[in-house]
Amino acid sequence: MKSATVATASTIAVVLLCSVSVPSGHQNVCRAASAESRLDSRKLQRDLMLDGDHQARLLHLTRSVNSIIDEYLGNRPVVMFADEVQQSELGQRLLTDMTHPRLLVSQADLRQANGLLVYLRHWDSPSTDYETVLGRLPSSDHSRHMVLWGGVRDGYATNDDRVDLHRIQVMFEAFWQYQLIDVAVLVPTSTGSIRVYSFNPYTGSRCNRAGPPIMINIWSGWTNTFVKPNRVFGLDDKLKNLHRCPLKCLGIHRPPVLTVVQTKTSFELSGSGLRIIDFMQQYMNFTGIVSIAYGHVGVHFIPETAIPDNDSSPVGGKVKNRKVDLAFGRFTRIFDSESDVEFIKEDQMDCFTWGLPSGIGHDPTLWINYIAEFSLVTWIFIMLSIILAFIVVVILSQLSFQNSIQWSPLFVLFYTYGTFIGAPIQITPKSYTLQVFLTNWLLYSMVVTNAYQAYLGSLITIPQTTPEINDQHTLLKTNLNLVGRQQMYYLINSSAGSSSDFRALVDRYQILPPEDFGYIIQRILMKRDTAVLAAKRELIFYAQGYTKKFNNSKHLHILPKCMIESYSSTFMLRKGSPFRHRISTIMSRLSETGIMQQWDRTNVKEEMVHGIVFTEDTILSISQFYGAFIILFFGLFLGFCTFVGEIFVFLMNTYNRKQMKRLQFLN
Repeated sequence: MKSATVATASTIAVVLLCSVSVPSGHQNVCRAASAESRLDSRKLQRDLMLDGDHQARLLHLTRSVNSIIDEYLGNRPVVMFADEVQQSELGQRLLTDMTHPRLLVSQADLRQANGLLVYLRHWDSPSTDYETVLGRLPSSDHSRHMVLWGGVRDGYATNDDRVDLHRIQVMFEAFWQYQLIDVAVLVPTSTGSIRVYSFNPYTGSRCNRAGPPIMINIWSGWTNTFVKPNRVFGLDDKLKNLHRCPLKCLGIHRPPVLTVVQTKTSFELSGSGLRIIDFMQQYMNFTGIVSIAYGHVGVHFIPETAIPDNDSSPVGGKVKNRKVDLAFGRFTRIFDSESDVEFIKEDQMDCFTWGLPSGIGHDPTLWINYIAEFSLVTWIFIMLSIILAFIVVVILSQLSFQNSIQWSPLFVLFYTYGTFIGAPIQITPKSYTLQVFLTNWLLYSMVVTNAYQAYLGSLITIPQTTPEINDQHTLLKTNLNLVGRQQMYYLINSSAGSSSDFRALVDRYQILPPEDFGYIIQRILMKRDTAVLAAKRELIFYAQGYTKKFNNSKHLHILPKCMIESYSSTFMLRKGSPFRHRISTIMSRLSETGIMQQWDRTNVKEEMVHGIVFTEDTILSISQFYGAFIILFFGLFLGFCTFVGEIFVFLMNTYNRKQMKRLQFLN
């Protein structure tokens, strides 16, 4: 527009010069200049009209794009690239008119580029512009990508509404190279509407490829709404059906959730992990290309599987580097923590405790059997009840109006203790108050003493259980070799400052070599010189197998208390994987309906494991004597009411006797 104005000004200057008398030889030049001035004037009027139309189109397009952003933004910020906004009039208008939180980032620093990313791409830009940008975006499946295509840098579309779908497909392939699927390309038309294109990498005719663009909707410039109800963004619709396309799945040997048994030609899987991956294949309709791995840190892959390099990198490294699409088994943050990977639906807590030989504890002393029947709180309440009964009987015997002989405190102490243990006492109180109280006191004493006597009788009729070690403090006093995996050592070492037991454990802890875990369990049962720190479910699994192998003659004892707890998950995915949301939804439904818990129970039946101790011996707690103490305090209440009644009757009798004496005196 500026160059046209300059050219018009020079032409007018020539015309003014020609208006002065000029030689006849220059008249042709003047006539040409006059014709050019009229042509430039018409061009100027047309440019002014185009400029006004351009501004109107720009304003309309800005409002349309903002409306689409309003509909699909959610709780995300709008992220735009600073260099694109600087070169685009539409980008500047969007940035000015937008009311949502917005963030300008540089293509050199994309650490905060999470949200709804808006790209301003011109049709003549090379297709490789965004490949370096997409490779440095933060890993997140929460982000959405909106590409404003065509001449939208300048804010208008040409009258030719033909779209170069090949260029759009090349851009989609660049996005899918980094597994970014929530992408929409907006192409404005000359009529004011906006065509929306997307892609689906999994269809009946192709797998794991972007494919040709699909026009999924049209934004109407007249109604300011979408013509179709189809959603522009969303992962579930694109990944709901994978059309039997192959996915690389890595199974890790973590019994009992996933158990791998290698045969001569292949391998066999069992456990709830196998049921889950089979369910996922049917529900999402994909074909799992399964590879199997052993170990925790150094992973050893079974030959002739889908992973060609067969190295010993951790499972998290395989997932992170996209050598597999997902890993399944049982994963915890203690063993499998890795940057740029995430666990799906951590709905269970793994318990890490000690497995040691059975029967290596010390027998308790004889006197322990006489006091171990009740818990400490129960013993305290029993002593307090005897003291309370002694005080009540002393008070009632001293204040009673019906006892002819007052009881001494020493006799009351003997009487209270004798009635508590059930000793025969011939003396019967005549006071109604004492009779009511002692009735409930004797009932309370009968419940407590009978429970105690029954326990003493069980020491003769029922054999005692094998003495076991049930806490880590006692375990540290033994001479057992304390072993475990390497990651567990790192965790214990970081907690060494919290207690003296952990400091002593760090000094004695031995890291297991990378060998079969079953060998360690076999050594514990045979040589009885080792204790291993591992997941409780894993210890139970191997204990069941070796108990059958030794004909139920050797048993593994498992400490009932967890030393370390960690959330665990069945699936591990790369952070930002497009399958995360879909798999997480399915796992939530399996957990909420109880199917996951039922599958786990069928794998580990703890109640069928003979010789594995999970809880301590049962002792009678205060909750089991709740009714007996209610009887005692109810008796105190009735005794108090009877005592008040006795006082009232005594006062009434005294008053009546005085009245009778007064009447006799008057008569």
